[in-house]
Amino acid sequence: MSDEPNVLDPQNSAGEHTPLAEAGQSAEEQLATHVAQVRHQIEEANYQYYIQDSPTLTDAEYDTLLRELQTIEREHPELQTPDSPTQRVGEGPTQDVAQRHHPYPMLSLANARNEQELRDWHKRAQNILPNAKFTYVCELKIDGLAMALTYEKGRLTIGASRGDGLTGEDWTQNVRTIRTIPQRLRGENHPTKVEVRGEIYMSIKNFEKLNEELAQERLFANPRNAAAGSLRQKDARITSNRHLDFFGYQIGYIQGMNINSHWEALELIKEWGFPLNPNIQQAHDLDEVLAFCKKWEEERFNLPYEIDGVVIKINDLAQQQELGTVARDPRWAIAFKYPPTQVATQLQDIRVNIGRTGSVNPWALLEPINIRGVTVSRAALHNEEDIQRKDLRIGDWVLVQRAGEVIPQVVKPVLERRTGKEEVYRLPEQCPRCGTTIIHTTDQAMAYCPNLQCPARNTEGIIHFVSKGAMDIDSVGEKTSAQLMDAGLILTVADFYTLTRDQLLQLEGTKEKSADNMLAGIEASKKRAFYRLLFGLNIRYVGEKTAQLLADAFNDIDRLMVA
Repeated sequence: MSDEPNVLDPQNSAGEHTPLAEAGQSAEEQLATHVAQVRHQIEEANYQYYIQDSPTLTDAEYDTLLRELQTIEREHPELQTPDSPTQRVGEGPTQDVAQRHHPYPMLSLANARNEQELRDWHKRAQNILPNAKFTYVCELKIDGLAMALTYEKGRLTIGASRGDGLTGEDWTQNVRTIRTIPQRLRGENHPTKVEVRGEIYMSIKNFEKLNEELAQERLFANPRNAAAGSLRQKDARITSNRHLDFFGYQIGYIQGMNINSHWEALELIKEWGFPLNPNIQQAHDLDEVLAFCKKWEEERFNLPYEIDGVVIKINDLAQQQELGTVARDPRWAIAFKYPPTQVATQLQDIRVNIGRTGSVNPWALLEPINIRGVTVSRAALHNEEDIQRKDLRIGDWVLVQRAGEVIPQVVKPVLERRTGKEEVYRLPEQCPRCGTTIIHTTDQAMAYCPNLQCPARNTEGIIHFVSKGAMDIDSVGEKTSAQLMDAGLILTVADFYTLTRDQLLQLEGTKEKSADNMLAGIEASKKRAFYRLLFGLNIRYVGEKTAQLLADAFNDIDRLMVA
């Protein structure tokens, strides 16, 4: 807050008036009016401090107001509301995370990794609307967690994560603790109901500070993971202490108000009290778009937060509507992704894992290196064909990058550093876990172990079944799944649904509360969408998108079985 004194005036700096007690009110009514006034002053101070960077209260004045409000609400709990500034500190633990269906899907974005791919996207839009004149909005692609915030009559009612784009998780209680997200929309010019979308992120400074505080615990790999992990806490007080921030970037839907362009939507978002990224820019042609992308590719490392590209959107909402979507990507927007950082290290060995459907997945054991603050010692190699195509040999010096700044990937060998002692790699003939002969046909890129009882297949399959993208049994993680398998309590995924409390209490370190949480998570999984069950069953060639297509076509398992 500010170091300068300020007179607490019922008219705030935005020219808005806070409620004043009226003559003839009862004591209870006067107290309620006073509480509304104090809340308004605190929210205005938050807006000026966190959004406008222009403090209007000293720290002492702010603390005095907040303590007064906390005292009144403690003594008169009937006056406490969910959007009160006192709730930003977070409440105690909650056990259940509700699922929220998005009224309008939170679409993913197609990627352009170079100028030609961006021009191809532009040409496809022109082919659909040959007579249209496009203008664009260019926004930095913040590396964080997408969030949909619903406001009804100006008040925040729901904060839901993107999830799979169709259904997300309700983290409203935690979202309320983020000071750059308004509890109520500012001003009077707001609709009956609106969904504001944006990115929750953690600044590099706060990320580094958090990892220092967690020095004796498990550290976060990057600010994006830190933001997601900090929001997805069952105790909102933890989220409150993690110093998350928010940038608004889109109106998902709106009732009771008409808008014509994305730029107009951004101006409304700002007017309502949300922070916008200060580097958003309009562009009138593709050359201006490319200039914006090039500028920030060079300057991105000077920003106080991480970005991994630029989002380009066609500005006119009517044109967006006409262009529509393909699969789950809008034709009117694209993400221009920057090439990841590449570092040289030595390929010490190539080993294999057996995946959940039996696929033989080679991976590289590397001399540990640091790529933008993350130590990398292993990387995916996809399949034997990929290794041969890149001519990777054990002992090579190789270039390694973090694909999407997250997943380590071997790009190519550094040929000029070869000595002649490097070894050509060959895939093993037998499964390293069960000894079954590996099948490798010319029409399939992936070799696979055909043994349905292979321990590695079962382990990976069960871990996948409980994962977030499948049945989302978050109270049964990888470690607990391994314990259940080691104890012989789980042989197939169906065994989860016959587990008893007494069986779970046999597991080392499992107490009554943990056992009850696991059983509750298993019970809740019975309500998951049909496609998530199909995806979780580890059927070869049935990924998430294929599972959705099958679920849409057959609706339930019985119809699918007789198809």
